[in-house]
Amino acid sequence: WEEYAIPFWIIASDGVTYSKPKKKKIVVLSGGQREEMLLRFDKPGRYVISQQGIQGLQFFDMRGHPHDQILATIDVLERDVDVDDPNVNIPIPIDEMEFTPGYKEEESIKASDIVASETIVFSMGAMFDQVPFPQYYVNGHPYDPNRIAFHAQPGEAREYTLINANHNAHPFHIHVNRFQVKEMGSELSKDTYPVLQSVLDYDPNVWRDTVMIPPNGRTKIWVQFKNYTGKTVIHCHFLAHEDTGMMSTLFIGKKDWVFRLEEHIQWILGIVAGVGLTTIALLVYVKRDGRDMYSVVNMNEIKAKTMD
Repeated sequence: WEEYAIPFWIIASDGVTYSKPKKKKIVVLSGGQREEMLLRFDKPGRYVISQQGIQGLQFFDMRGHPHDQILATIDVLERDVDVDDPNVNIPIPIDEMEFTPGYKEEESIKASDIVASETIVFSMGAMFDQVPFPQYYVNGHPYDPNRIAFHAQPGEAREYTLINANHNAHPFHIHVNRFQVKEMGSELSKDTYPVLQSVLDYDPNVWRDTVMIPPNGRTKIWVQFKNYTGKTVIHCHFLAHEDTGMMSTLFIGKKDWVFRLEEHIQWILGIVAGVGLTTIALLVYVKRDGRDMYSVVNMNEIKAKTMD
């Protein structure tokens, strides 16, 4: 399909404008990603925007899903234009356009800015006797609004390695703060899944709030935390996944220690049981090894010593 595709230009991603357009023929979007494009048609005719070649990347290699389909049809009509007419605006070549960028170049995150690295694993469970089925996890845990899994401080930059343990795509989304993609990879073969070449085509200077973690793959991002403080979330941007557990809470700011009985009940029961068993063992030991000072024999010995 790339052979017959005409080029288009992306001018913004996830709401952040580029300084110059980026020319492409194919773009692969995951759930929640947004791309702003400029289209140019040099000849009249009927053009289509289509979805092609992504079968097998989702739904555990089920061929035919998501299926190829036409997303839009555009009819371009021929019209005579007098280029010498002063009222006619001659378009600027797209490659030469310049925009005010959403982020300045000097705002890009540097390796020296990174204060910590963490791993975030998106995974699924298949326990038939549990609801919901299947189960969705972040680092092995379903979503719990009372559990803060990640912390960051305002103004710092952190590195996160995002792992996808499944043969389906998981779009990673973070609220409030944007990031830059620094690495992408997949264990799947590009020969078997040619579209992977486009999935893994990323720009390390682009700022995003959503990125695909490729099937059986990984994505490394650098997040710049701004001045916002408080609780926010990270999650998979497939609604069915995030609503059934693939979400986790991130707290930006100073850690507050809050005692929750349910989080410490195992430790408390363990300590109580340990103290109880130790006390019983000591009582048994003393009873076996020690002598009763009030027994008849002991009283007679004390009396004899007193008389002496």
